[in-house]
Amino acid sequence: MATDRERDLFASDILASVGRYAATLPPSPLTGFLAMEGLSYRRGAGLMVVGRAVNGWTEEILPHALATVLECTRYAQVVQNSVNGSNACPMLWVTKRWGPNDVYNTKRSAFWRSIRGVVRQLHIADVEDVDRDRWPSHLVWSNLYKVSPANGGNPIGPLCDVQKPGCIDLLELELETYKPSRILFLTGIDWANPFFKWMTGVPSLGGPLHHVERFGTYTISNGHKIQWVVATHPQGKPEAEWIGEVAEAYNRL
Repeated sequence: MATDRERDLFASDILASVGRYAATLPPSPLTGFLAMEGLSYRRGAGLMVVGRAVNGWTEEILPHALATVLECTRYAQVVQNSVNGSNACPMLWVTKRWGPNDVYNTKRSAFWRSIRGVVRQLHIADVEDVDRDRWPSHLVWSNLYKVSPANGGNPIGPLCDVQKPGCIDLLELELETYKPSRILFLTGIDWANPFFKWMTGVPSLGGPLHHVERFGTYTISNGHKIQWVVATHPQGKPEAEWIGEVAEAYNRL
C-alpha cells in the first residue's frame, strides 16, 4: 500500500509545487495518484508496472487550492486512501472492470491487456483463472507523473515541469519501498528519460528491440537489484509482438 512517507513526499514536493506555480497552469481541475500495491505482490520478487499518468482517478482539485500546506496535506491523504482501499485488494479494480460497465472497460485498454499478457509470459500469475481472476493482485502499479488532468489525458508542458523533480524523487522512494525484481515502463523512452537520473551510466544490453527501447539492470541504495525495461506505449501496437519483446528483454538480463 502507499506508505505515509510516499504520501508526505507527494504533499510537500509535488502538490505544494503545483500550488506554488498555480498561476502558470490552466485553471482546470486536477487529480492525483500514488502507487497501488496488490495484496499478492511479493516485495523483493514482484513486477512493478509504470504508466505515464493516471487517466482520471479520485477527487478533483484546482491548482490554486493547493496553495496551503493544510490543503496539500488533506488532498494527499485523500489520494492515499483512494489507492490503498479497505480490506479487498485495491488492484482488483482492473478485473472487476474487465468488460462492459458504466465507468471504464479495462479490457478495451491496450495498457492493461498488454500487462496481462506480460504477466502470463513471465509466469507471474494464472491470467486464465476466471474463478479467482486475481492476476492484478500480483502487481504494483504506478505512474511517472502523479498529478494529471481530472478529465483525462496526460499532463503536458508546465504541469509536467512543476511536478517533475518531486515525481523523480517519489519514484526512487517507490523502488526502495516495493523492491520490485522487475519494473516495466509502458511509457516510451521520451517520457521515461527525465526519470533516469537513478540509472545514470547504465547501458542497454543487446541494443534496442522494435517496441522495447531500453533495458538493463539497476541496483538501488539498499543493494536490491532490479531488471528494468522501457517499452513504447502499447496503444496501436501489435500486442502479441509487443508482449513477446518485453518478455525477451527480461530473458536477456
